[in-house]
Amino acid sequence: MIARSIRRFSSLAAPLRTAIYAGSFDPPSVGHLDIIERSLNIVDKLIVGVAINPAKKYCFTVDKRKEFLRKITSPFGERAEIEEISGLVIKFAKEKNVSLLIRGIRSHADLDAEIAMAYTNKRISGVDTLFLLAREEHVHVASSTIRVLASHETRLPNFVPEEIEEEVYDGLFKIYHKNCANQ
Repeated sequence: MIARSIRRFSSLAAPLRTAIYAGSFDPPSVGHLDIIERSLNIVDKLIVGVAINPAKKYCFTVDKRKEFLRKITSPFGERAEIEEISGLVIKFAKEKNVSLLIRGIRSHADLDAEIAMAYTNKRISGVDTLFLLAREEHVHVASSTIRVLASHETRLPNFVPEEIEEEVYDGLFKIYHKNCANQ
């Protein structure tokens, strides 16, 4: 009886091995980096999956988004792996033999959508989802906000990790002014 209880407790206490944190990361934000850091306090390895949705228009190429993520996750070494996801995240998870997804939640609107997706993913594939609430100082940070600020010549130090801030700002500023010049 005691041995069975100890085995059960030790299996509960064992760290989760690998999880996937997927998103478009267009561009990566301080909120994304915070979720990555906090995820690595829970799991041994985190696959940061740069999702590709053919129906969506991106400011940065998938290769550029992966490059940004590699720069900001370099302090974590091999514990943070950056990969491209071109299909369903749950299919990617099965290919990688991963049974846990990480999702960041900023608001109740995020939560409503994410709960529905988590239940769908669980029913279809058995993959669980762990929600991490955004820190209060990051609740307002969204990639869409970053794009708007840069298009209006506003620097991004409170929104984008400093390792990539200049490159993100310059890239978004050029995109905006190129598009405006063509109108």
